[in-house]
Amino acid sequence: MAYMQPNQTIVNSAGAGSPGYYAWQANPSPHPLTIGAEMPPYWRASDGRIVKRVPRSRELTPSQESFPGIHFSVKGWCGVSVEKILKQTVVDYPTDMVFAHHGWRTTTLALNWPGYIPNRSSDASRRRFSTYMNGNIPMTRQGFAKVIAELILDLYHCAKGKPVARGCEDWAFSENKDSLSNVFILSAHYYRNVWVPELYVAGME
Repeated sequence: MAYMQPNQTIVNSAGAGSPGYYAWQANPSPHPLTIGAEMPPYWRASDGRIVKRVPRSRELTPSQESFPGIHFSVKGWCGVSVEKILKQTVVDYPTDMVFAHHGWRTTTLALNWPGYIPNRSSDASRRRFSTYMNGNIPMTRQGFAKVIAELILDLYHCAKGKPVARGCEDWAFSENKDSLSNVFILSAHYYRNVWVPELYVAGME
């Protein structure tokens, strides 16, 4: 193998330690909806990974939402992994009482995961939950993030290794794919009578 001189070393101009990397870290991209854009098919997570949007039907796109959605970020970075939420990572503005102005006691969350086939007795991708914590405390942004993350965890355990609808094989849960560290929650949006989160998954590009 030929000897490489120090000045011949190939450097990633956008890699960690480079000016470009620090500039990117210091300027996180805002949630697309805050700048009037549609949800993009791909997003760059805070750890630099490229994540792919979980497909949604046309009627479940934020432009069709009933009122403004709820966003999740950490230190300005839009999108938080399910794993981090379950490990108690604190989101930005965690104490905002996100449901207080609606006057609801309960509401419904649905993941609408592509290809998932619920069994006859239950649907692990859908849950009705209380908008109050510990009985009488209005649910916060942090609490809602946890509800979403816990439902994804339940779906992961229920659907892991099981068949999915034809054409959705890439979205099947398995031991080595779509782990909880790869699933990112960017926001949640209300469509008529149900909340549906905007989810992105790493390793799908």
